[in-house]
Amino acid sequence: MKRRWLRGVLLGASLALLLAGGVVLAQDIDPSNLGPAPPEPPNAVAGLYVTSEDNENNAGTGVADDDMGGAEPRYMCPEDADVPIEFNIVVGQEICSGGELTLATMDFESGLHGVYVNGDLVGLIPEQDGWDVLVFDVPRAGLRQGANLVQVVLVGDCGEVAWGALAIEPCAEEFVPEPASILLLGSGLAGLAGYATLRWRTRE
Repeated sequence: MKRRWLRGVLLGASLALLLAGGVVLAQDIDPSNLGPAPPEPPNAVAGLYVTSEDNENNAGTGVADDDMGGAEPRYMCPEDADVPIEFNIVVGQEICSGGELTLATMDFESGLHGVYVNGDLVGLIPEQDGWDVLVFDVPRAGLRQGANLVQVVLVGDCGEVAWGALAIEPCAEEFVPEPASILLLGSGLAGLAGYATLRWRTRE
């Protein structure tokens, strides 16, 4: 019996990724999609950045080499010249904490394929037979605002990648009091100090 870990597939009604505050990051995925065709990528919403078309190559020149994406992703093997499979997910917000990488992948059976974000290993693709939607935690140090390079290094056998998504939590807003509020607070403290001084002198 195959061992599977870090599976992101829900064969029930939906697949949902949640950020702090309960924001839904991914649209519901119909289980009927988990067949010959890849599951549809989630709709991009606040905090979720999706790439379903290739936009990078091994040379890092930003030109697609067609090793991922599309309705019929290319079946890639370790001996192919275009491996590893790579693409960029562009994050349009400040990075203040870690995030989650979601990949739609198919038929990677060895369980040895490494998934990297900006050169850092975030996990291995488990043994597969068909399409899976997998989720990997990405630490804060492994993310950046702008282009984030995702790579799938093939070891042992072949497979496909349909799309990738990065879910990023919003930065916590720091409370900065307005100058008028600071002035009022200072005036109030000065008034209390004056009142205390007057009371002390009255007692003498």
